[in-house]
Amino acid sequence: MSAYQSQPSEEDSETIIIPIDRSFSDGDPSTWPTEPRFGMPDDTWYREKLAVMWLKETGAYEEGANYAIDSLPEGYAVFDRPRWTNPDIRDRFLWGHPLGQYFQSTIQFFPHFLYLMKGGKEPCPCALCEKLAKKNQRTKDGLPTRPGRPTGYTPNPGKPGRPPGRPPGRPPGRPPGRPPGRPPGRPGRLGRPPGRPPANPIVDQEGTPDVFKMAIMKLKDKGELDEAISEPLSMDWKSERPGLGEYLQKLTMQPSYVPRAGEIVLWVPNFAGELAWNPQHERVEMYDPALDRFMGVPEWRAGIVGQVPEEDTVLQDLVETANKGWDVNYSGFRVETFPDPNSPDKSYSLQYKYVHLKCIKPFNAFELFLQNMPRDELHPSIEYAMTVMSSFSLLEKFHFRGRWPNASIYCMGMFIGAELLIVGDAVRLKPVGYSLNGGQKTVTDVMVIDEIRLDLIQCIDNIKSDQLAERYQVRIGGNVYTNNRQRAVTDNQMQPPKPLSPEEVLSVFQYIGMSGYKDWYSLNGGKTVDISQGMVIGRCYEPDAMRLLFGSLSLGRDLHGVMSGRQYSRQADERIPEGKDWFWGDFRTQTLAIETLNGEDVGHYSEGRDVKMWRANLKVIEGRATAADLREAKIPGELGRPSQKSRSAFGEVRKTSKLVSAGLGAAITDVSNNVSSADESNVQTRLNTEDEGEEESVEEEDFTLRLEDLRGGTEETEGGDYVPGNDERTAKRPKHDL
Repeated sequence: MSAYQSQPSEEDSETIIIPIDRSFSDGDPSTWPTEPRFGMPDDTWYREKLAVMWLKETGAYEEGANYAIDSLPEGYAVFDRPRWTNPDIRDRFLWGHPLGQYFQSTIQFFPHFLYLMKGGKEPCPCALCEKLAKKNQRTKDGLPTRPGRPTGYTPNPGKPGRPPGRPPGRPPGRPPGRPPGRPPGRPGRLGRPPGRPPANPIVDQEGTPDVFKMAIMKLKDKGELDEAISEPLSMDWKSERPGLGEYLQKLTMQPSYVPRAGEIVLWVPNFAGELAWNPQHERVEMYDPALDRFMGVPEWRAGIVGQVPEEDTVLQDLVETANKGWDVNYSGFRVETFPDPNSPDKSYSLQYKYVHLKCIKPFNAFELFLQNMPRDELHPSIEYAMTVMSSFSLLEKFHFRGRWPNASIYCMGMFIGAELLIVGDAVRLKPVGYSLNGGQKTVTDVMVIDEIRLDLIQCIDNIKSDQLAERYQVRIGGNVYTNNRQRAVTDNQMQPPKPLSPEEVLSVFQYIGMSGYKDWYSLNGGKTVDISQGMVIGRCYEPDAMRLLFGSLSLGRDLHGVMSGRQYSRQADERIPEGKDWFWGDFRTQTLAIETLNGEDVGHYSEGRDVKMWRANLKVIEGRATAADLREAKIPGELGRPSQKSRSAFGEVRKTSKLVSAGLGAAITDVSNNVSSADESNVQTRLNTEDEGEEESVEEEDFTLRLEDLRGGTEETEGGDYVPGNDERTAKRPKHDL
């Protein structure tokens, strides 16, 4: 039975249930009244009142919606008794305060409720806590406590004082053997074992419900569940809805060789001539065809793509920039030098430049462009980027499907190492049995991604648990194809392989030019197969782009580089626990451990995350704003003399590039850095992955990562996340390009 069913209620199906923070409670059931005249009514009304007050306090309340918290704090309960002047009327009170006295109303209890929801970190301002503090101080000073009602005792005419022989603190009317705090006839709450709940709440510090924990509770109740993911109370989720979908749709229509925002690339700020192989030095250098001489090695460095062109990119741009209608800041890519993910010094992020595609190469191919270059001549950012090659994060979790006790969360995209992969991409697969020490193997297989899933194995329906499941694994599903006829023969020896027709190639790859790789054959009988992220090398570029970039149609030119980069990452990334192979970040900026992007602070460092302001701005956009919302929105005025300084962080945030802020949302550049329930905040994450050395390998790479409560960014933990060395920031650093 679900924990939500453990308590009878009168809530209708349209009521939005808000889980409370169970990390702290001072409720004491031994203070509950036990006299027969006390009853325990349904507490739905009380929970509804508290939910409305709580959401109004956080700025998340929306008119017309019905709310209720899922339960009262541990140790608190509503009791009623007949009114002295009119026994037909029963007055309700909330009991459980350690002082032994009751709260007369939700208004009186609400300050204490907030104190509990904030973990008791600050003194409670409620009237009963003030009385308790004075009482404790008098006891500490050796003074007698003021006369008054003893703990747990309710005045009853005719029974003054305590009967002889009964120990103090035991409420009258409770017979020996009855469990403390359990009134007669009251059934125990299922799913609510005694004792202090775990320290990790299922809602974040901003009160955003964990929709995935709720989905698991529903899955347990119904046995099967198949529903879209919706987070109406998450400002991040709501604000990124229009732009992120539009951006992902745009990616499906652009060539795969075009760098995507948030990716790591190999780039050079200035580029002259063209790239060519210098046989004398046995490396790639700049070559001037007019002078017929080599001009040395480009000053390669690793960088993060912060903005992509608003003008279309064409194939020719790979080697020579075509005529553009806009300057480079609109027709080029903004690339920022990649900083050290293991260091608090992020000053390299300030070294950025807008460059055309000619100056950018895939980072997965770093070995090809940097071969035979001494290590001490490489820019430090190269090794910094290699440090995060064994990291990944999921993008846009949009659907939940499961049959108890297992479930899957479906995603639209996934960052793996340097690249962003989305549903519909064709990706190259690591050869079965390949290892760095085993020699080179030919890459022949390509998967067209149909789905990206986070599988929850053995879901946990305990609402107090800080886990969604006992085990996690990421799986990428799709159909696999090969351009190697012998591979197709080996896959199906019953009949000769039949290549795909040109129409089928176009339907499969959504690009007619893929026939440039010669014939394609379907593997596994055309059935969908699942792989782990460790099997993916990177995107499969179009044949024309491969010829311009590498002068070859080989699918495995970067295989050794990608695998060696991941091996280096597992040794260098301090966030990966010993013996584990991957770092799983909640979102891209956390995975990259960056402080700024596109000139804006992100994550842990963001000064623009004003919860009330952003929620109020959303209401303004939706046309539902009240006068109070307009005040909270702090929208800078457009008329009159302009102020010298914006009145809020909103004024600065709106300067961010429209394409990036709208397209990537919180996943990459939003100053709020979406940390909705989809990010498994406060989860001791156990993820099982496979680096399939064999097609049906049962060997799994089981590892554990600690992802602490990430409020708006990177409050990283000892479990592996980057921890800023100094949170005190006295001044803004100057922002400049190269």
